[in-house]
Amino acid sequence: MDRKAIYYTLIGAVPFGGSSISSFMVSRYLRDFTETLRYLPLTIGICLLTTFLITYNYLQSYVAEILVAVAVAPFIIGYVFSSVYENIKVNVSEYYIEVIFKVPVGELKFDNPSEMFNYLFSRSLKKIRPPYYQKLKVLNNCGNLRVVPRENEIVLRKKCGDTQIEIIVRGKRNVDMKVTMSY
Repeated sequence: MDRKAIYYTLIGAVPFGGSSISSFMVSRYLRDFTETLRYLPLTIGICLLTTFLITYNYLQSYVAEILVAVAVAPFIIGYVFSSVYENIKVNVSEYYIEVIFKVPVGELKFDNPSEMFNYLFSRSLKKIRPPYYQKLKVLNNCGNLRVVPRENEIVLRKKCGDTQIEIIVRGKRNVDMKVTMSY
């Protein structure tokens, strides 16, 4: 678990809107809904407790409605704000298919380019659906990793047969993955 995301979950101690604010902050930081789901139980639990204490003492007739809103809103907010980062583009020509999309990541801190490629590749496989998933799943163990440093980016390339995977890292949080495969 990430320390900064845990700090964002502690915002859930604010009654009524704390879970929603915390869900927004965590989803904006992690940029992935499945990763955000790991932090929501703690956030919702803390916010339900503080909200229940205040609501039970001052607004007893609205306890159930307020608690349901506090428990459901973080899931909706987390999904909406993390779906902003899911951009997939498919280009088709006569000879090949090119799939380009942004990989939702937090801050990247890796010493080894191979570890970074494996991490980004596994994160990107979560976003790919059949029929491409089965073909790309076996490519992680195939071919050598080529690292091409440029002025503002690092390009990680792996080629296996007629399929080429290219991960372009710009800064700490902007990652694009391009997969080119023939028919």
